[in-house]
Amino acid sequence: MRIAMFSWEALHGLAVGGVAAHVTELAAALSRRGHELHVFTRPGYGRGGVSQIDGVWYHWCPHSLNANFVGEIQEMCRSFVWHFYQTENYSGHFDILHAHDWLASNAMVWAKQGRPEHRAVLTMHSTEYGRCGNHFYGGPSTRIREHERNGTYCADRVIAVSQTLKGELMWMYNLPDWKCWAIYNGVSVHRYDGWIDAGAVKGRYGIGPVDPTVLYMGRMSVQKGPDLLVEAIPGLLRYYPGAKFILAGEGDLRGALERRVHQLGVSHAVRWFGRLSLGEQVDIFKACDAVCVPSRNEPFGIIVLEGWAAGKPVVASQIGGPGEFVWHNVNGLKIYPTVESVGWGLGTLFTNWEWARWMGHNGRIAAETAFTWDRIAEQTESCYRS
Repeated sequence: MRIAMFSWEALHGLAVGGVAAHVTELAAALSRRGHELHVFTRPGYGRGGVSQIDGVWYHWCPHSLNANFVGEIQEMCRSFVWHFYQTENYSGHFDILHAHDWLASNAMVWAKQGRPEHRAVLTMHSTEYGRCGNHFYGGPSTRIREHERNGTYCADRVIAVSQTLKGELMWMYNLPDWKCWAIYNGVSVHRYDGWIDAGAVKGRYGIGPVDPTVLYMGRMSVQKGPDLLVEAIPGLLRYYPGAKFILAGEGDLRGALERRVHQLGVSHAVRWFGRLSLGEQVDIFKACDAVCVPSRNEPFGIIVLEGWAAGKPVVASQIGGPGEFVWHNVNGLKIYPTVESVGWGLGTLFTNWEWARWMGHNGRIAAETAFTWDRIAEQTESCYRS
């Protein structure tokens, strides 16, 4: 099949969050299965025209900027559609249009409206409702929900990254069960292979080699719950004064969290990072001792898989995706999105590191058997053919 993917981010262009890894890895895995993949996305620094990377054709689609974010996304989608039509006119018909999230949904909608013979698939990685901490806000959020509703209506199939998200989409947008598939994310486990000197990596950031180190990596937003981890830190330091906490990511809560850390008097135990390179991310995952995912709403939780790929135990909210695939007391601990529960989960790991390492080992086995991108690609191909 010839497959056109539309995404506002990709690892080889502009990468913002987990969608970039999903699109890039899924496209490469589908290419390995014999399909012809074309990804239409925003150009990164120094990118332009068309590039072939890992067997996938990347079309770098420039667009005009707009002070209104939703308006700018519309301009991006128009650029995607124009480049898609130019490509199809030159090289032949595409079998599948596959957009990712509301950001690229209009590209799929407009391309299908112009040429209705295409089969359209929309993968939803989250909802605006979930990103807003399970609230229906007005303003731009209303427009984004309209894009989500229109995209899920126009698509022939909708893919959700967990059963929880599938249920949320069916509830919000009245989707029939037959139309909506649940297909998990994957992870490239071998990226985390090899030995590193964990003490040396910790030392780069002023952390002692034997200091228990917890990693939070993700958006600094109400949805992802980093504030719950911050509020739990004083209680953990009371019993484990050497503990350190790495918080990596950007978002609207970042400034407030930094101020709160100072108010609590725990800034000596916290290390802040913004956007990290892929190599830096891998090093930190492999050097830390535990990964914390305290989300209030978590459509999937790809950070859990990345922690497992690095052989680390996870303390993850049972709300959403992690509640489906984390096996409590075997490859991680499931918690509630409350300060007390976050503190309990991390404190439980701190008391028995041998058991924690055993859970991390089990997580690695799960990541390299159940969550490979080749397996995810096979399931996605079945959705295309359904």
